[in-house]
Amino acid sequence: MVENTYLCHQCGSIFRLTSAKEAKCPQCGSSQTKELPSWVPMGSDLSEGPSTWQYECQQCKHKFELPVPGSPSQERDIKCPACDGGHIHRLTIYGSEPLYCG
Repeated sequence: MVENTYLCHQCGSIFRLTSAKEAKCPQCGSSQTKELPSWVPMGSDLSEGPSTWQYECQQCKHKFELPVPGSPSQERDIKCPACDGGHIHRLTIYGSEPLYCG
């Protein structure tokens, strides 16, 4: 089954459901939810609208922020501004997530 990612406008939590006619937040029970793109990582804070995500270059360990990309392919094209390296990890509250290394 395909899981869809949702954002609760009431409490700001992000959660996944396999199928839902009306998605209800498992944390607060609110039905004021919005379906998010499937590529949005768990632990992202999108409740405030467009923001930035933190990244770390695995070559030079430089940490930097960029606006939330519009798609996974835009994120895969990110290069380190310090060394132009392509081995970038997205930093989340759950740790780091490697991006495509080209």
